[in-house]
Amino acid sequence: MTEKQIKHILEIYHRKAMREPTKRLRAAIEQASKKRCWYNGWKHEGDRADYGILYGPMREFLSEAQFSDICAMCDFLLAKANKQIEKSDDDGDCAGQARYWMERMLKALMKCEGSLAEKIGWLEDFQKRDSYFLADFAKTMLDKKNTLSQEDWSRLADMKIAEFRKTPKGEDDGRSDNDINGWLDDKVSVDEIEAALRNAGREDEITPFRRSILGRFGNAEWIAEALLADGQTKEAEEWFEKHLEKDRVSTTAQARMRGFAISRGDLIKAAAFDAEAFFDNPSVDGYDQLMAICSVGNVADAVHKVVFRALESGVRPDFEETKSADWPLPIVALGRRIVEEPTPSFELLAELAWREHRPEEALSYYKRAVAQHHKDEYGKVYEFDWSMANRVAPIWPEEAMAIWERIISISTGAWQGDYDNIARALRCMKPIFFINGEAKAFRAKVRDLIEKNKKRRNLVEALEKILSDRDCG
Repeated sequence: MTEKQIKHILEIYHRKAMREPTKRLRAAIEQASKKRCWYNGWKHEGDRADYGILYGPMREFLSEAQFSDICAMCDFLLAKANKQIEKSDDDGDCAGQARYWMERMLKALMKCEGSLAEKIGWLEDFQKRDSYFLADFAKTMLDKKNTLSQEDWSRLADMKIAEFRKTPKGEDDGRSDNDINGWLDDKVSVDEIEAALRNAGREDEITPFRRSILGRFGNAEWIAEALLADGQTKEAEEWFEKHLEKDRVSTTAQARMRGFAISRGDLIKAAAFDAEAFFDNPSVDGYDQLMAICSVGNVADAVHKVVFRALESGVRPDFEETKSADWPLPIVALGRRIVEEPTPSFELLAELAWREHRPEEALSYYKRAVAQHHKDEYGKVYEFDWSMANRVAPIWPEEAMAIWERIISISTGAWQGDYDNIARALRCMKPIFFINGEAKAFRAKVRDLIEKNKKRRNLVEALEKILSDRDCG
């Protein structure tokens, strides 16, 4: 009789021997996982999980089980326990009991005959399906990876590649959580395969493997980064361009594309990426970066003009649907489907106007920003209010006084007054009153606030402290 025939006979005998123990343990798991496990810990009412019935069947099963038997039973327990846990509310008792029996099976699995590489490969894949961390303790078992030989790593890599190729591909359309999770699982699997190939001394197979799975990824950004890491700059740029067709593009991808454009000397295209980033999140730093590259590209004046107009109207000039006739930069196709709701950026316009020494326009933009905030979320003081008041005070004291009056009005009118803001505004106003010879008017104003807010003890104390200042006497 050949070795193959002997092995076949032994397998048949083992399957017959395991039939009844497997049947009894599966029945016990079915019974334990049917409980609703809805328990009120305060009243000590309801049902808790009862996985104690697994003791006898589990002991019988593990006494004869081999690697493949335990793997199948772990999958069965995981599926049943996950469904039960989703519907339970027992302070994690259900998960804790299922976790105890899962640990016993996995420890027995590691003691079975068989390749360590195969066990570790199965454990890693099993953990990806473990939504409630029933096998979280297995991380300590995975530390045994450090003891694998090159031959074991090579076997593990081959196993993972074969498993990866037969699993359905994960897509990422930017909308479905399931699709995104599928893509993330793909990425984790590929990372594990590459690590195994590297540890097996088969680094030269990594790039061919990446190329063989390019079409699997709905999201091109990760594979583009991988190609870039391998020095495949041209192909990486092509894949980044493909990624621009997606609904959302990360800042990393935009920065990469900008870098590619600069390396080719295409400063206008690079400026288009800076414009996209700026209009996505308007800021002074973003404006400075955009204008710096536009200056080198000799389009700074034209961009400056359109940017101010766009910030005032809230309509982006870099969308196909709303492109300005005088917008000098190309449109970067980032897969946007609709034009966003126009939202003017008056605060940024005021800041930029101040930097360009146009105080009248800055104040005008500030007042429009105040009107905008009043419409959206009345009753809030911004740091921008303080900075504007401090800037206009030397030029138009009356305008600064109006801003501080507004801050006091908002801060006292709120359900829970902001006493620090009130005291700070009064201390800013005091020098202007005194310079104008209106010290009595200032003291009268503070006393009036005390009278109107007598029930706010902390505010009254803060106001009385202002009156007790030596120069208020």
